[in-house]
Amino acid sequence: MADFGGFMRFTVGGSPLTLRAKFESEPSALEMDGGANQDGSIYRTMKPMGYIFEPTFEDTPTGTATALDWAAIMLGGPYNITLVEEQTGRMHTWTVAQFEGKPRVDHMTGEVTGIKGRATAYTKTSA
Repeated sequence: MADFGGFMRFTVGGSPLTLRAKFESEPSALEMDGGANQDGSIYRTMKPMGYIFEPTFEDTPTGTATALDWAAIMLGGPYNITLVEEQTGRMHTWTVAQFEGKPRVDHMTGEVTGIKGRATAYTKTSA
């Protein structure tokens, strides 16, 4: 039996960002595509894509000590990023990472979506 979920801590260059909802990652740096030739033999092609992750963050109000500047976050990097799953003991690390996409803040819920991260390297370790 495997355990998933629980408390998660997310840091970007040592600074915490609060995760709000689900967090998805793509643990392979390759995208594979396949097809068939006219004689029925098959082939596949590989496209490098980096290691991708897609978080949902919590926004913080302007004027507070923890206010987030999404423009600066998006322009910054490369970052070293860590996700720690407290209950499962797993740690995920993305190095030489940058953010891409268009941050969208839902002012009703405080959720920030529309952001993806892409990194040169990814490791997953267990305690």
